Amino acid sequence: MTRFMSAAAGTMLALAGLLLAGCNTPPNRTDAVARGNFLKYAGPPVESFTYLGHYNGFRTLGGRDVVVWTTVNDAWLITVMEPCPNLPYANGLGLTSANGATVTRSVDWVKFDHGRCRIETLRHVDYLAMKQAGIAGP
Repeated sequence: MTRFMSAAAGTMLALAGLLLAGCNTPPNRTDAVARGNFLKYAGPPVESFTYLGHYNGFRTLGGRDVVVWTTVNDAWLITVMEPCPNLPYANGLGLTSANGATVTRSVDWVKFDHGRCRIETLRHVDYLAMKQAGIAGP
């Protein structure tokens, strides 16, 4: 189930994210393999990305990495700054956005359950290419 939310977070930062209900599993070897696959199809780090107001899903990859789908064929590999000990166990996820549509590294945060972690890197993932290669998964 997907639920959208937005709220003011101070005067310069608004929360614009998505809360995705569901159970995420603890990090494991499968997460490491999936992380490698996503990195293989990820572009170079970028400063920011703009989304159309919704996300299609997310997956934690253990440690500091999470993938957020902005369309069915586009995903973003997001690495957060340390420490962020509970991210691998997130049941829901949201992103802050200073202007309500653009997520910027070192400024915005990944928010989950009762935690939040500042974004360190953003990489676009060619998820369509992953699907065509037969290695795309949830």
